[in-house]
Amino acid sequence: MKFRTLSYYWRRQKMNLFLLFWFFWFTQAHGLFEDQIGKFDWHQKYFGKVRFLLNDLNQPKRIVVGTEDNIIGAVNSNTGAVLYRHILEENSRLLYLGNFGNKHVLSISSQVNQVKIRSYITSNGVQSEEWSLHHRPNYATEFNGVIYLADTISNFPILSIISYEMKSSNKADFTNSFDDVDDDEVSNIKSLKNSGTKQVKLNLDKIKTCEAVSHYLICTSGKQGSIINLADGTVTNMNFEDDEITDISATGSKALVAVAFRGKGFVKIFKILQNSGSAVELIPIPHSSTAHYATLSQSKVNGEPILFVTQLETAHSIRMDAFNDKLEKIENLCLEVGAKMLISSLGLTKAYCHNSQCGLIGFSKDELFFGTKIELHTNVKIAWTRQESLASILAVETVDYPSEAGQSWNPYVTQQGILHSFVSRIKYEIESVISGERFYTSNDDRFGVRKVIVFVTAIGKVVGMDGTSGQILYTFILPEFRTFKDSSVFLYIQRPAKYSPLKPLASVLYSSSKTDSTVLFPFNPIEGQHLDEPQTYPEIFQSQMLLHGTESTNFLKPVVLLDKSHVIHTYPPRVKELHNLYFFVAEKLPQPVLKGFAIKEDTVTNTFRAKVLWSLSLGNSEIIGIHGKLPWEKIHSQGRVLPDRSVSYKYMNPNLVAVVTAEPEVGNLNVFLIDAVSGAVIHSLWHKKSRGPVHMVHSEHWVVYSLFNEKFRRYEVTSVELYEGQTQSNSSAFSSFAAPIIQPLVIKQAYIFPSKIESMAYTRTEKGITNKDILIALPTGGILELPKFVMQPRLSAQHHQIHQDEDGVIHSVPYIPELPMPPEMIINYNQSVKRVRGIKTWPTRLESTCLVLVYGTDIFYTKVAPSKHFDVLKDDFDHWFITIVLAALCIGAYVTKRLSAKKTLEQAWR
Repeated sequence: MKFRTLSYYWRRQKMNLFLLFWFFWFTQAHGLFEDQIGKFDWHQKYFGKVRFLLNDLNQPKRIVVGTEDNIIGAVNSNTGAVLYRHILEENSRLLYLGNFGNKHVLSISSQVNQVKIRSYITSNGVQSEEWSLHHRPNYATEFNGVIYLADTISNFPILSIISYEMKSSNKADFTNSFDDVDDDEVSNIKSLKNSGTKQVKLNLDKIKTCEAVSHYLICTSGKQGSIINLADGTVTNMNFEDDEITDISATGSKALVAVAFRGKGFVKIFKILQNSGSAVELIPIPHSSTAHYATLSQSKVNGEPILFVTQLETAHSIRMDAFNDKLEKIENLCLEVGAKMLISSLGLTKAYCHNSQCGLIGFSKDELFFGTKIELHTNVKIAWTRQESLASILAVETVDYPSEAGQSWNPYVTQQGILHSFVSRIKYEIESVISGERFYTSNDDRFGVRKVIVFVTAIGKVVGMDGTSGQILYTFILPEFRTFKDSSVFLYIQRPAKYSPLKPLASVLYSSSKTDSTVLFPFNPIEGQHLDEPQTYPEIFQSQMLLHGTESTNFLKPVVLLDKSHVIHTYPPRVKELHNLYFFVAEKLPQPVLKGFAIKEDTVTNTFRAKVLWSLSLGNSEIIGIHGKLPWEKIHSQGRVLPDRSVSYKYMNPNLVAVVTAEPEVGNLNVFLIDAVSGAVIHSLWHKKSRGPVHMVHSEHWVVYSLFNEKFRRYEVTSVELYEGQTQSNSSAFSSFAAPIIQPLVIKQAYIFPSKIESMAYTRTEKGITNKDILIALPTGGILELPKFVMQPRLSAQHHQIHQDEDGVIHSVPYIPELPMPPEMIINYNQSVKRVRGIKTWPTRLESTCLVLVYGTDIFYTKVAPSKHFDVLKDDFDHWFITIVLAALCIGAYVTKRLSAKKTLEQAWR
């Protein structure tokens, strides 16, 4: 009996081990192999607008970066690769970043009425300490273990200075500069002691710019300037006889503090020397007399502080001069930096040195991050660049690569004769062979997967990127760039690349920074070349692009603009096909008003004007979102088959617009479904005790949106579907003016979502046959792909039996209030995308495949297949086997045919 018990025990143990092994094997089969990372997608990390650059005192190849968007990280100075990165509070501002001992950095960031002070280990970015203070400063610095917080806004011209002394468990306070403090003491800081508040009156009319360095705050206003000693509150005033001071560059530590005052066409550089008295003395630093702009930085060489003055000599040349604390120039540390790319201006620079050799890290005003390697000679080249403007994308579109290239033959011009067309085609083929321009043929991208992605960023830079690899193809700056009042710009692809040899054309619509006019900038989205002069129009408040281009417009899809005088403008100009065109405008007045316009031709002036058709007031509320359908989206099925095999036809109104309003006083949200042509309110939804942010997707006959329910303290997703019923009003076309107005049957359902949602989108395919999935950006950095079927409105579980037919087959899934969030549906696996601001999708020529671009602080690009790859063979498909089988079948069929014919002939002779 005892033997049986032991044998039974060992059998159970073996079975448990087997089940455990099977479980791990099964779960790992759903993962992504490590060598597949980046094979079907790519991920790029960015910092944004860099404000601070620091040297790692122990590793010269490590540069610490701090941005205005409260992001702290480090890059490799030789390659520009991101070593680590901390994305802190989103709605906060980084006020200070500096070295904190030999192995730490200190950061000070401000958010509303709170100040966060943190220390990090420089080598790996691990946070070691954090303190929180309740203040509202706009400038901060640290010197000799004392943190100074300055407020120039609340009681101007009174400057408020609050100082905190850092206390350690090893000794009462720090008396030396933190550059000399032992890191054991840094890691043992336990508290901050308030050292008091000072009130200083400034002799400035207003503050244009300020810079905090060491224990000084340097401010300017026009031709006046002030240097405030934050330690004792003394003020030194200055007057400049030249033009106004536009900005400041300051750097320094205890031994060497310098400042550069920059104006229009001049720069003055001084060393700040603290006298025994209260005032400071400004000692001029020699520099090139031809330099109109200079930046300052500081580094240590052999333990001595060295001041570096960096100047942009030409668009492709940078000069960096080095000075010691006695302001003597050190020739062997000076650099001449050459650049292949165009550098428009310098915003921030940092020198880093090792073994008496130096390199340069820079950040231009057009947000180009660049760096050099440390070389033995003084003439170096820029080794790497990073387009940090891609951290603030405003508009994005894609365009296919051209299928052919040539200048002589245009198959889309029909006026030329047959002989002329034949000669042009022959010349085109000869030119293609000689020049080798016919590179992107239809065989290179048969499925339309390879795209050129065009970005427009917040600083007015247009960036072209290869969608396959993420490589930058071109960049240029838009002239006189300024966003519209809602911080938006518009990017239109007016002519795709398929009309070769006609050049593809895209246009950017934005506001002029010099006037209130609107600028339309046309360019080639494949090569980044300017194709036409920028077009200027009066201030507009609505624009749209027509769906089709004609031969009269060289196959350009016209962009139609409506200005505030209700005059219609077009690009290209003098477009005549503007009939049956309507505009929808939302005016955010104290009480928002929606208006619809129709275009009418003025026969007297031979122009087009807009006439108000309808107007709708939304009452005491605020518009927080307007979502329409994509006009070029294709719909495969017009109805939905019900369990009883009848068809419920979808309400396919292409003019339907979803308007989301908020009532802040009572805390309600309203969603209006409005016909933008007739102004009819098709349906409205009211959410009590709810607030945003509201993210919405609108397609076909359904709307899905998310909100926060304050009553139950949870995030919810609402799905709405509209149907016409068992009969269809018009199967060929939809008219908003048809009488009577169709009142659709509305089915809606709410679901609980377990996380906050940062953005939403849906997948699109070329014919609309593939099932649609909803893409949801999560705050953790994941992109969740949920089938639309999961969010489809359905009955509850107790009524689910009516959806079973006589054979017991279930035709729908019962309603479950909680939406799942399975990890295997995170399409970016461990490639987290932070601070997502938008998701864009595009179809390909493969019906199963959809391209997805997620952008925010990072960019993630991939391909998804909502219904799997039903139209693509697998990579391991055995082509040789199927070829042999088909060949054997053909041979067998042929032999059988011959044998059958021979047998028939023999039977006929009998």
